[in-house]
Amino acid sequence: MQVGRLLIAVSLLAAQSAMAADALTGTFRGDGRACYGALFVRPKTIEWNASFFKCGPTRYKVIEQDLSGEHPHAAFKIEDHRKRCGLAVIEVSRYSEFSWSVKGYPTMEAYQKREEPGWKDSADPARQIALCGMRKE
Repeated sequence: MQVGRLLIAVSLLAAQSAMAADALTGTFRGDGRACYGALFVRPKTIEWNASFFKCGPTRYKVIEQDLSGEHPHAAFKIEDHRKRCGLAVIEVSRYSEFSWSVKGYPTMEAYQKREEPGWKDSADPARQIALCGMRKE
């Protein structure tokens, strides 16, 4: 019984490690008044420094990812709440050959409901997102 539980725990840790190893990583640079700075996605930490806020470096968990096709994307849940800087989730997606969209969501709920009517383009501060177009180095 104990051995079975140990094997399950080891399997879960291995799966998490494999997902983190295959995660989208890199440096993304932003320009302009609000987006000047960079997003750094490393194998174990994420950091977003922009004109108006500084996030991390902090641990993350990959909550959604599809690296296949022309428009790869990934979403990262920020694990250390003290370093969230008002963001709970950072989403990265490529929308053209050279351009990436980086979005920061204040809550997990805002990320999960991002496409629902009443959430998208809402004036409610709890639903507003940080949005920057960036280049991947």
